[in-house]
Amino acid sequence: MYKTTTLTGWLSDLLGQALLLGLLAFALTGCDVATRDAHDDTSSASGLSAYNYTTEGIQEFYLDGAWGSGVGIGGGGGVVCCVALPKYWHAGLSTTIEWRRSDCGKGVDENGWSNCRNDPANPTRALKKTILIEPYEKPEDLQVLFLPDDEIRIYVTGLSPSHPEHPARIGTARPLSADDVTRIFGK
Repeated sequence: MYKTTTLTGWLSDLLGQALLLGLLAFALTGCDVATRDAHDDTSSASGLSAYNYTTEGIQEFYLDGAWGSGVGIGGGGGVVCCVALPKYWHAGLSTTIEWRRSDCGKGVDENGWSNCRNDPANPTRALKKTILIEPYEKPEDLQVLFLPDDEIRIYVTGLSPSHPEHPARIGTARPLSADDVTRIFGK
């Protein structure tokens, strides 16, 4: 540190140090923004991801107001930050999801592309549901699985849906039929 000899120089140095300290404090708390109101030991910040098992693209979705991104047909896996989750699952734990999806209704071609991809109207549909969160042992990534007929499953796990030990046992994201979902989940 150098010595300043004027009052103006001293104040300028002090202001610069205060600004630097403020920026450092802001940087260190930047990851805590999503859980600012949950500074207790009952919740945890978790990443949010989605997987699309439908024949319609998901333009965007929100989980209790937190933006989750968009998900293409048969796509998913990107993680955004953050949602607050209880550290311990309990019966009745739910969340509200709002999403906007394409409303083509014409399925996909042999390459998995939407049959409406060249439709200039590009119809969409906005939906909202409250969904129960499947049981979990510890807070990891929250995963939204978009299924045919606007069904949704929500899991909290560190495993990709393609992993054989994922609780859904659903496999890689790809368009499924309602019969596939019945076979997988036994509905």
